[in-house]
Amino acid sequence: MSDRHLWEYQAVRDAAAIAALIGLVVLGEALSLVTVPLLVALGLAYLVAPLLAAIQRRCPRLGRGGSLTVVLGGILAVSLLAALLVVPPLVRQGAELANNAPGYLKSVADWSQAPARPNWLRNNVQPIAALVQSPAPGPRPSTVPPPMLTTPAIASEDQRIRSLVRDEMARSRLAAPQNDQPLSGLRQMFPAVAEFLAGMLGGLAQLVIAVGVAAFAFLSFSLNWPRVVSALDNQIPPASQPRVRHLVKRMDRVVASFVRGRLIIAALVGMIYATGWTLCGVPYGLILGLVVGVLSLIPYLAAIGLPIAWALLLIPLLGATDASTSWYLAAGANGEAVIVWWKVLVFPLLVNVIAQTIEDYVLTPLIQGQATDLHPLAIMAAVIAAGSVLGLYGMLLAVPAVACIRILGEEVLLPRLRAWLNDATAKTHP
Repeated sequence: MSDRHLWEYQAVRDAAAIAALIGLVVLGEALSLVTVPLLVALGLAYLVAPLLAAIQRRCPRLGRGGSLTVVLGGILAVSLLAALLVVPPLVRQGAELANNAPGYLKSVADWSQAPARPNWLRNNVQPIAALVQSPAPGPRPSTVPPPMLTTPAIASEDQRIRSLVRDEMARSRLAAPQNDQPLSGLRQMFPAVAEFLAGMLGGLAQLVIAVGVAAFAFLSFSLNWPRVVSALDNQIPPASQPRVRHLVKRMDRVVASFVRGRLIIAALVGMIYATGWTLCGVPYGLILGLVVGVLSLIPYLAAIGLPIAWALLLIPLLGATDASTSWYLAAGANGEAVIVWWKVLVFPLLVNVIAQTIEDYVLTPLIQGQATDLHPLAIMAAVIAAGSVLGLYGMLLAVPAVACIRILGEEVLLPRLRAWLNDATAKTHP
């Protein structure tokens, strides 16, 4: 009989480690109000750590705190400059979009309900068209009943009904005085208003707490980053240090290359989309381009920007009557405005092709290189799956988790699996 304890078996230790890791992830998701800001702060500290190290090497007198002050000052200056250049047109375009949205919906409804459109389109869009084209609410119609017929039997029945209604109204007034009706209405409205205000204040409080925790944690992580790395390195057993350090360096290279590189690429791609679509005359091209830039953090997700650009460009042209108002319109045979469809389709598509070409063949090789070893489809699937299960907390963990699992699989699991298979084959065929 073996004298080994249960925890001395490698399989048991591996299972316990996996269970503990899963438990930490589940607990982190349950405490997402705190863990999400901490993860954001840790990620930001991880991103600026090489920049702080470079500044310290060039200016040793600054120290860690001085280097962090320089970095934060640079970030603040760039942010203020970007806000001065971008925020005013963003606000203006956002207000225009909010004001023009009902008109855009009406243009689509009118165009889809024209007799020249196929029946399936008119039938499917008809409920939306009826909602958009419904008249604005006006004064209430008069509640005075129409004059009654003079038939004696009908007149007698009408008098009886009126008498019953008067008696019921009198009893209602006696049961609830008239001057209490406004108070009753206020009592009914108060719970809904209180619930709305409580929800709004609660959301605002959560946002303030999250920002405060993230800011404090970022400063703490950034100032103490070398000590944290050194403390973790000291926990590695001496016999395993070369192997573990090799794995950690490879994981760091993959994650850093993807995260840092992807942020820079997303910013540049967003600027390309915003500039190109604005020059093409796409309404609200600045907003759409910046949104697509943010979405391009996840590979292939920026593809949804092109259909939106087509829609934003096409909708204002549907109800146009003057061909001189846009170069996407031409005068028809009868003088009416006709949409030049090839321009509507080609020019936004051309901007999309240029942006994707620059991203794939210039920015990605130059900024990210080939160090990521992560297929874009795997990244997109991991981010979407983790986000659907764990929300924002899962999306923050998706890319590092995929990178680490891939490296551990290649360098730890696969060699063990090959060794086990070779051993089993050797025993089977001596």
